Amino acid sequence: MESAKKKESLKTKLVGGIGKFRAHWNRPPEGYQVAYKEFAAFSAGCGSPNLLGVLTQYTTIATSVHLMISYFRMSTGMAWLLTILASVIAIIRSPILSMMIDNSNGKNGKFKPFLLWSAIGTAVSFSFVPYIPAAWMDVHLFSIPLPAIPIMGVFEASTIDFNLGILLAFLLIQIGQFFITLLNQCIAGIEQTISTVAQERANIGSIKGLVSGLPSSIVNIILPILAGTLFAQQGGWNAVNMYRIIFPICGVIGVFMVLLLVKGVQERTVVKQEYVAKVRFTEGMKLLSKSKYFWIITIFNAFNAIRNLANITTWITQYSFVSDTAKTWVGLYCSTILMNAIAVALLVGPLLIKKLGKKNVMFLSCVGYVVMIALQVIFHKSPALILVVSFFEQFFGGFYFVTGIMTSDILDDIQMKTGKRLEGFWQNYMAIITTVIGIFTGMLTPLFLSFGGVGFSDDISLALQNEQLRNNIFFYQSLLSLIGAVIVAIPFFFYDLTEEKHADIVRVLRIRSAVDNFNDNVLQAEDVTYLKEIVAYAEKANAPMVSEELLKYDCIQTILETELSV
Repeated sequence: MESAKKKESLKTKLVGGIGKFRAHWNRPPEGYQVAYKEFAAFSAGCGSPNLLGVLTQYTTIATSVHLMISYFRMSTGMAWLLTILASVIAIIRSPILSMMIDNSNGKNGKFKPFLLWSAIGTAVSFSFVPYIPAAWMDVHLFSIPLPAIPIMGVFEASTIDFNLGILLAFLLIQIGQFFITLLNQCIAGIEQTISTVAQERANIGSIKGLVSGLPSSIVNIILPILAGTLFAQQGGWNAVNMYRIIFPICGVIGVFMVLLLVKGVQERTVVKQEYVAKVRFTEGMKLLSKSKYFWIITIFNAFNAIRNLANITTWITQYSFVSDTAKTWVGLYCSTILMNAIAVALLVGPLLIKKLGKKNVMFLSCVGYVVMIALQVIFHKSPALILVVSFFEQFFGGFYFVTGIMTSDILDDIQMKTGKRLEGFWQNYMAIITTVIGIFTGMLTPLFLSFGGVGFSDDISLALQNEQLRNNIFFYQSLLSLIGAVIVAIPFFFYDLTEEKHADIVRVLRIRSAVDNFNDNVLQAEDVTYLKEIVAYAEKANAPMVSEELLKYDCIQTILETELSV
């Protein structure tokens, strides 16, 4: 009898859930702005940059990337010089992207006009990289002398040789970086403006993270299997033919997925109907620099790269295990179970935000990350324990998406204070700052590894094959990451933009939008609806910011009375 009641209750809940889903497929739930149909289009469409990110992941200018070492013959010194050059290019690129995005007045929105052609540019640029002929790696172009740098482990002067192949690859990668940066920034902008309801943005960010990561996760599961089976005789991970097949497939699917965003998603900024974006880059920098919240998120992002150095699973997979079978299984663990740790954070994130608030969730996740890295330092001689600790590092790191929701709140705060929407400037001004900081912090890795006996000009792949040096590398890399994790946690002590304060900021913006539309003779029905709700709220709640804003305008009552004529 009890079992029958439980089954009936479960059936009732299931039927009710399906009914609710169907009811809100084309109409948002009460208090929210995004229907489930648009929610689904956004979540799936965001898989485009994640899938295209597979191309960037395996063409990064670094000595930990198989294709760069085996096919393009990249040395440690070459990677260092090209990374500095890429940083300079990124600094030049940032104001260009800012001006493009924040001065966009497209009829389809501020961000959507850029999506399709930026996805195509990304796919084409990166897909060509593995097709660069191997013979071009033998075409020597020039050499750069490298002086002795004892502190970095370089005790003798040497030269770094550059060939035609690697320079062409670098050029294609920089072109691709322009397009994928634009794509990512536009999608981030859409996420920041898809809703003005903070909790809804949290829900969207969480589910989006789960759904959008599926395509790239599938590819990252398939790749180690392909490397260990079909392409094992061609060098496994070093087989260029594997990338020649995977890259175009990911590129084509990624372009088609971005169409879901173009066709199915709406931008919702709280501005007047006749708003025209026109902001100079220097003006945008000054406005952002006045916001302490901007600096909190910027410091987090600048040192998060150091914190992420704790992820040494690639080295563990390739060098801590001898047999190909063990490497394959560990690789699958890293691409499945570790990724699911992030999924857990994405699932519980909205619930924790609702209960604790964004600030507390981020602070607790940062503290948890510090504890896990401290354990990694202690367990640096045990690859198995590091892999276990890495799961929890990924879990706490998965709450990174909360900073995106914070960014949306902060941009609303800046708009209230300045009258400007600065999504593009936010991302690119921050990129300039983090890039400049990154040029200096990038030297910390070889410095710390030199403490463990690995010189700047040494072949790190050979050093990792020596157990003693490998243990030293794991220890000092983890120690550096621990320092970064502590720095990352500190700024959130000073974050005080609460959920209640942000809700009042949105109300102020809606008041101004309604007044501006009324004065421009383009008043909308939703302006009146929102204004009625805001007036009722101000009468009942203790909200001085909202009440003071209402008192600034003589036309409020007139707007409320024009409801029937709208």
